[in-house]
Amino acid sequence: MSKRPVKQDNDNNRVYLVWQKLKRDLWFQFPSQDLLYAVSLLLTAELAYANNDSIQLPQNQAASVAIQNQFHHIDTLNIHDPAVIADPVSKMYYVYDSFQQGSKYDKLTSKSGNSGVQVYWSQDLVHWQGPQLVYEIPNDSWAEPMHAPWAPEVSFYKGKYYLFTTLHNYKNVMFKPDDRPLIHQRGTQIFVSDSPFGPFKRFANQPHTPLNEMALDGTLWIEDGQPWMIYCQEWLQTGYGLFKAIKLSEDLSKSIGNPIILFSAADANWTERTTSYGGFANIQASISDGPWPYKTKDGRLLIMWSSWNKDREKAYTTSFAYSDNGKLSGNWLQREQPVIDGDRGHGNIFKTFDGELRVALHRYFNQPFTRLQIYSAEDTGDTIKIGPQMLGHR
Repeated sequence: MSKRPVKQDNDNNRVYLVWQKLKRDLWFQFPSQDLLYAVSLLLTAELAYANNDSIQLPQNQAASVAIQNQFHHIDTLNIHDPAVIADPVSKMYYVYDSFQQGSKYDKLTSKSGNSGVQVYWSQDLVHWQGPQLVYEIPNDSWAEPMHAPWAPEVSFYKGKYYLFTTLHNYKNVMFKPDDRPLIHQRGTQIFVSDSPFGPFKRFANQPHTPLNEMALDGTLWIEDGQPWMIYCQEWLQTGYGLFKAIKLSEDLSKSIGNPIILFSAADANWTERTTSYGGFANIQASISDGPWPYKTKDGRLLIMWSSWNKDREKAYTTSFAYSDNGKLSGNWLQREQPVIDGDRGHGNIFKTFDGELRVALHRYFNQPFTRLQIYSAEDTGDTIKIGPQMLGHR
């Protein structure tokens, strides 16, 4: 869920209007040194849509601002970075989302007064119930409790439910580069519960990603019985954002050893390469976001991932990378052309209870307009073909 810095817009009126929206709706979510991130988030969406009449932002009420636990049509689900889980135990679908305490876009109020993670659930992928809080950042966390987690997702593994989500500590500045903005602490942490409704509990008070890395978007992968976490290392720290993997213990309670590098966002020819940000001009910047691994019916391992397209009208874009040996250790090959663009990305691949393959993505990179979209998909053995959109706001 990296926020992409954008080049300055010459339309001063548009910048002014977006800045007013920022001050009204988002100022409390970001520390002072990260305000440009929030500006960028809004400007990127505004600029991407400005000259594209085919993109119509949703006008219906977002589910997160409705009454708790009421039913919502999927067209209203404002889920950012969705990962739909088809739970084999309850035979229900679940999707998790960030919860920002105090936001006008979140109806819930946490008992602790802190931010956390909320869940929606459904029997048919069309009608959803929720939201309901499943995790609140405790006051003694290494992360700042007021800052909402990023990209929460849950995996069912060996009879338990594991929440992977990215937390932040903007006060802990790890590095002060001469040629880049400050690098603060960010990492993916894993939590466990006996229920998809939580409450999710931590194993230890630290992230599972390496402590010296500004990391995000961790997800579970099992290879030859060994659990791994595939995750991203931020462009802010590396220039060209990286996709990495690190071994996990059998119960997912801790990471083991050092991570391996899979590939860089700059390995694909369609990604953005440079930006100007925080007083620094023309710095390396290729965003690495949202890895989701999948093995095809013929044993080909791929990772679906997202980044910002160098063609600004295409905005947030999704593609596949392929391992040449079917393992994480392989050489990773990139598609010449991405599989879907138009501000669509950071999702997952899942099967329905009827065995149909689906791809979930989000569209519109700002709240409250973000919406969950679900597409048909086909496993060809060589790759995944994403078909027509089946569900969600179009």
